[in-house]
Amino acid sequence: MAIERTHILATDDRPEVLRLIERTLDGKYDCVFAGDVEQARERLARDSFQLALCDIQMPGESGLTLVEEIAREHPETAIVLVTGVDDPEVAERAFALGAHGYLVKPFWPGQLLITVMTALRRRELELAQKAHNRTLEARIQTLMDQAPVPIYIKDRERRYVIANRVAHEVAGLEPGKLIGLTDDAIMPPESERAARESDFRILSGGPPFESEETLRVGSEERTFLTVKFPYVDDGGEVVGITGISTDITAKQQAAQLQQELALAQERAIEELRSSRQETVERLARAIEMHDAETGAHVNRMARIAAFLAELVGLDRERALLLRAAAPMHDVGKIATPDEILRKPGPLDDFEREEMQRHTTIGHDILAGSDSELLRMAARIALTHHERWDGSGYPRGLCGEEIPIEGRIVAVADVFDALLSDRPYRPAMSVEEAVELIREGKGAHFDPEVAQALLDHLEEALSLRG
Repeated sequence: MAIERTHILATDDRPEVLRLIERTLDGKYDCVFAGDVEQARERLARDSFQLALCDIQMPGESGLTLVEEIAREHPETAIVLVTGVDDPEVAERAFALGAHGYLVKPFWPGQLLITVMTALRRRELELAQKAHNRTLEARIQTLMDQAPVPIYIKDRERRYVIANRVAHEVAGLEPGKLIGLTDDAIMPPESERAARESDFRILSGGPPFESEETLRVGSEERTFLTVKFPYVDDGGEVVGITGISTDITAKQQAAQLQQELALAQERAIEELRSSRQETVERLARAIEMHDAETGAHVNRMARIAAFLAELVGLDRERALLLRAAAPMHDVGKIATPDEILRKPGPLDDFEREEMQRHTTIGHDILAGSDSELLRMAARIALTHHERWDGSGYPRGLCGEEIPIEGRIVAVADVFDALLSDRPYRPAMSVEEAVELIREGKGAHFDPEVAQALLDHLEEALSLRG
């Protein structure tokens, strides 16, 4: 069975730009071209695209208008903006709209190809994450539907976003019809006012709230004990209200339900953690397929980095977050050509510049997420080659201008690399590696982090496996 090729829509009013895009991408992707926004709309109406290249400065309608439409009406299409002016405000607005990449004209073919590949890879990860979240929601719904009492979740606008079978029965609605409604659509005014007051207490950070409610279910009135508590996201932010209403005549059932709900919440949290870890593992696998040595190296250095983090005073939770984020420090190397990654001799100036670009490419891949893990990974990707004395890259930061995570990973990364075989040299002895770390203390490395490694050398070596 033939593999369907990736479809790309390129919109630009300059024919020479479209020809460059065609020469660069047409052998690898199926490219369709449009000279203005209206032509692009026609192409989008007839076909689906995995990626859209959109020029901002075009006669007539702005390319940003097209970006907004694609983000709204074709959410599974990745977007790369193309512009003749490097304007940070425009770039910031574009990424806020959901753009996956940004190119400034004139650009060279390799830059175009790397940007397109990065945007498509990011799109794949986003689609996988959405599919995973949908599966998680379905599992939670199935579990909740087994409970014999109403259970629901509202968002910050007090709209029902999740409600189980019994909650629909109490509201007198068919399954699914409660979603999107607020209490004023299903409750008399007095009950709605009481529910609104308790909801706002929860949303403002108040403690769990408990009250009795008398509701008519079918032809009879039943009294429920309703417990409300915050619904929090993976970062601990209150994003809604969770409610459980139990018939107070069945206290034994209520106790059993609370245990089931606690288990459901633990499973939900575990699913979220697994989802986060899955993102890391997917990126690590992408690196490993591109560079097998890097794939083994990242796991060793991540263990060492987490160990050093606790030695220099980071709390346990942050050190564990660093352990999960560190394997993504070289994710930008997916855009580095194989002949540079595996070159057995020294790199020339052009090759060295290409290799160094992995820091900014990795940051671009990881940045912009609401996830604390990915935000830390983006900082590490950008700064793990900065040096304490300011001679590193890509920004020449020095001292404590470099985020602590980048300083820790710099030591762990170099230490493990020195003890590993590389295409251009064999592994060093422990004595040689230690001497280089000692020489780099206060120049290449944060002196506190480097000293922590030297003071706990045996433990660090044992973590290499």
